[in-house]
Amino acid sequence: METKQNDFAAQVAADAAAQAHAEEIQKTRVGGLGGSDAALVLRVATKGLAGLTATDLKRLCVMVGTSTQEDWGGNAYTNAGHAFEDYAEQVLPFGIGGYERERFVEAKLALNFKTFAHADFAAGHIHDNIIECKFVQMTTQKVAAKYWPQLQWYYMLGAKTVQLYHGIGNVEPFEVEEATLEPIKRDQETIDLLLHGIKLLDDALTNGWRPEPIEKEVVSNTPDVVQKAFEAIADIKEREKALAAEKAQAAETLKQYCEDWGFTGILADDGTKRQVIYTKAGVSKTFDAATFLKDHPEFNNHPEYWKTTKRASSVSFK
Repeated sequence: METKQNDFAAQVAADAAAQAHAEEIQKTRVGGLGGSDAALVLRVATKGLAGLTATDLKRLCVMVGTSTQEDWGGNAYTNAGHAFEDYAEQVLPFGIGGYERERFVEAKLALNFKTFAHADFAAGHIHDNIIECKFVQMTTQKVAAKYWPQLQWYYMLGAKTVQLYHGIGNVEPFEVEEATLEPIKRDQETIDLLLHGIKLLDDALTNGWRPEPIEKEVVSNTPDVVQKAFEAIADIKEREKALAAEKAQAAETLKQYCEDWGFTGILADDGTKRQVIYTKAGVSKTFDAATFLKDHPEFNNHPEYWKTTKRASSVSFK
């Protein structure tokens, strides 16, 4: 019984720590750029402000305070990432090197915004040695390549050594199958590009530029594969309209025949189970929730009567 209580207390403490960390990240994202923004900064360095994606611009709007982050909540993958940090804290001999978990590190590199990182683990007087944890289902080499800008961001902030602790396994329920600690070499070329991107952004903000979100993209600006998909869905929608008209005409003919002769359906005589079922006209009765809530607004404040469901992302063509 005591063990279960201890496990429960440990889980409550871990959840509280994760929530506090999430709130700290939320607070610092306004007014600054962190390690997770390194790829954005690298795009500015290589492509200029014109190379910013719609996601980049939304992130910069959050940074300058003209927009708020839509969703700070985690998902199964971010939760697994945090669980992997818990795992790393237990498995790796951090106590020997004096590592501190989730340390906030910062360097003054711009006038108009902060440049910082939330190090998973850091040791040293300031942040000499960094360990970045990633629980991603691919090879360590691919993970290092994917997160290369973020890993070099730590060097840019003053780290002397950076290591990648990469784990693979089951996301939900969380289970580590294999973990590797990989040293990351300092790449001065990438660091110089990051510094250049920071300067370009800083100078632009000093000169009055402000990011504005792009809600919709012009198809000619998208990659060829997206343009082909756009034209494909447009063509399919046109054919669907034509087919819908043909279907409606055929259905009307079959309905009229069933009504004239009193049939409940028409069966295929080729050995298949194809058939048309006739449904008589009638009256259905449904509850008008909108009108009810209008007449009784007090029920809007009763969460027990509301059901929340998640909606998958999608596209529609108009």
